[in-house]
Amino acid sequence: MKHNRIPFPVKSLSVAVAFSAVAATPVWVQASSLLEEVVVTAQKREQNLQDVPISISAFSGDSLKEMGAESISDIGRATAGVEMNNESVTQANYNVRGIQTDDFTVGSDPAIALYVDGVYAARGAGAEIPLEDVERIEILKGPQGTLFGRNATGGAIHYITKKPGDEAERAINLSLGNYGKKKASFVINQPISDTVAARLSGTVNNRNGYLNNVNGPDLNDVDSQSVRGSIRWDATDDTEVIWRGEYSELSQNSGTVYTTTQSVFAAGNVNGPFDLYGDVSLDTTSLEERDLFGTSIEINHEFESATFTSITAYRSMNVNFVNDEDGSSDPGHHFSSENIDDQDQISQEFRLVGEWEDLKWTVGAAYSKEHVDHITEATATTNMLENFAIYNALSANPDALLASPVQISGAQLGINANSTEQEVAEVVNGVRSTLVGAGLDGLALSSFLFSAYAANPNPFNPSSPYGALHLVSCGPSNAGDVAVAAGPTAAIGGCLLPQIQARLSNDPAWHESVRNTGTYESTALYTDFTYALNDSVNISAGLRYTYDEKTFTVQTGYRPENSFLTNILGQPLPLGLFFFNAGNDGGNVIQRYDEDWDALSGRFVVDYFISQDAMVYGSVSTGFKSGGFNSLSFGPGIKPTFDQEEVTNYEVGFKGDFLEGDLRYNVAAYFYEYDNKQDLQLIGPANAIPSYNITTADAEGKGVDMELYWSVTDAFFMSANYSFLDTEITRYDVIFGERDQTGQPLANTPEHKFYIMGEYTVPVSMGDLVFRGDYNWVDDRIGQLRGEEIEDYFTVNARISLISSDDTWSVALWANNLTDEEDLLDYTGPGSAVGSHTVARRLPRMVGVDLGYRF
Repeated sequence: MKHNRIPFPVKSLSVAVAFSAVAATPVWVQASSLLEEVVVTAQKREQNLQDVPISISAFSGDSLKEMGAESISDIGRATAGVEMNNESVTQANYNVRGIQTDDFTVGSDPAIALYVDGVYAARGAGAEIPLEDVERIEILKGPQGTLFGRNATGGAIHYITKKPGDEAERAINLSLGNYGKKKASFVINQPISDTVAARLSGTVNNRNGYLNNVNGPDLNDVDSQSVRGSIRWDATDDTEVIWRGEYSELSQNSGTVYTTTQSVFAAGNVNGPFDLYGDVSLDTTSLEERDLFGTSIEINHEFESATFTSITAYRSMNVNFVNDEDGSSDPGHHFSSENIDDQDQISQEFRLVGEWEDLKWTVGAAYSKEHVDHITEATATTNMLENFAIYNALSANPDALLASPVQISGAQLGINANSTEQEVAEVVNGVRSTLVGAGLDGLALSSFLFSAYAANPNPFNPSSPYGALHLVSCGPSNAGDVAVAAGPTAAIGGCLLPQIQARLSNDPAWHESVRNTGTYESTALYTDFTYALNDSVNISAGLRYTYDEKTFTVQTGYRPENSFLTNILGQPLPLGLFFFNAGNDGGNVIQRYDEDWDALSGRFVVDYFISQDAMVYGSVSTGFKSGGFNSLSFGPGIKPTFDQEEVTNYEVGFKGDFLEGDLRYNVAAYFYEYDNKQDLQLIGPANAIPSYNITTADAEGKGVDMELYWSVTDAFFMSANYSFLDTEITRYDVIFGERDQTGQPLANTPEHKFYIMGEYTVPVSMGDLVFRGDYNWVDDRIGQLRGEEIEDYFTVNARISLISSDDTWSVALWANNLTDEEDLLDYTGPGSAVGSHTVARRLPRMVGVDLGYRF
């Protein structure tokens, strides 16, 4: 149900003071008289989290289970300063303190470094893995350029899976829920000899879709399987060898978007009035497929005063993602896309970590090589292109419609440069319906094509009448000369011949594609030192040199199923006319680029222990993200390559345990400068459909992360966190004359975010009965692709668990989104450019039962 929102009272920093200011370190523990020590490896050595002068969030495997977490998105909602709202596994978005990765192409790299057991996962689509049998997950905030390397400008996320142990272990888990949810997992740990042990785990996860599609199967379902194995060999007393391997596959129709434009909705097969949270009707079923494989060998050897580590790894994945871009079953708006990826990588890291009296040191070298092959395809019909032609005309001259001697439906809305895309979409559909009713179907498209070539061969020349609302007149004219009253056989300017109308009425398909291939190599050397000046003060400094070399190719071509458009004009049709801004005249064009980038990243930290249980620190750190290539747009006005981005972060923090270890609170305050920020934006010139382009900008951000943990009694434990983040784009490079985003906040970045959790344990005859509930509120924010405001939202989750006294079995009843809030995840895709405004929806209420047994 939908509620009028009353924002949680965290709209001012006064709450931060009252809340005592805590940094992000969310490791949930069972209520006890003393909070457990949390061990992390954020500095490439095992340390107590409270002793590390970095903002870190660490989630143990047990805490993930208690949270009911199934994906990294579930962790993001419980972490201050982090947003991970992923409706899709293969097009995931990670946002840490406003710095994010949101690029489904392969021309750029992530801004958040993703690691699995010390192995860098070059693509976000390859980092979403099942959370079963995970030892812990560490989220490091702020640039991590020294120890984690390139593409960690916003931070790093590290999955650490469980190693084979010395004791036999068996476990099975089953989860059943609404929407046909069925999930099963198992774990087997088996010592083979005194020096060898093996571990195997697997998961099958299925759920029906929650979007009722009246034109096909229900959408946004889950269907995935995975298996993970490892073998540990203690080769000598000082040498450990670990082999790891994983394979997973999924085939589901997730990541669905649907139209909110009422006229498009009405033209589909949906019965009844329009309902933003009701049924949908799509003529292209969303599809998300991924096969993922990874394997590595880790060698650890202990010297007298140092540990040597070698990690050799290979990872690969194949992805296919199909989306209905118009989000409807309206034949007049048929527009779909497909993204196909084939990626593999090899990596090698050598690291030596040691300690000499008061000096702790790390030196290392890393190498990786990645091969990428990405295809983006777009399919439409001429009816859809007709809508584009009208949209193009209105975008170029919004007042032209009002100058027409014939009243066209929708004109009374008076669209202008400040109109929302939803309003423009409705006007586009009103114009189209009027033309169809007058027997003028196809006139906008034919005049669009003619004016693009006959009047001025350069379709990107702003002075061309290409963008004017001619509808019928094919030659150069003023807006006031529009003559909509002309009949369908009129031949003004020699353009609108009867045979053209006949061709357009058949509504054949139009197909365009772009293929990117690339080979990326990266080499790095790094070192990091921590020196204890005395028992209370430590100074840390690190430096990393990275050299990246990339080869990238672009192959473009259109493959119309029927070449009528080319026949109309008597010449090839540029690919850049519609979906991809390529600027070539038909056929296949291959362009090749060879580029290289290098950078120095570093950090300097001073920490001071006020007491044994409290520390303050100050740091300066930098991060580097490699430059790259515009994958989908590379025509006139587009730079084929872009430079690296860099972030410099200034931070002060406090970490402390109090009340004899029953209370923990941490705080981190930071300010960063973000240079040459790379963003995938949906923009375009006034005379073309918006296309995906990499834009560059500078930005600044300042904020506070807080978190509190408190064992109130032996039975009651609570935690809470809050983050404040104020960001601003300080420079934006305008490409097409689009809206300058200078002064705007960063996308998908709420200014305020709050989370609170309580857990109460009641001893019973069979064991412990645990009641757990959490509340999460996220402030409003702007979307990534079109800068529209996304409303704030809140989520309430609840869980009741019964855990046996010997910890061999457990039963839990759970409900996520308990109050069944209806919220939109994002405004997505290019559908508005063809008259269909699309959105993605959050999960509804999910309820179920978990069963676990260990033996």
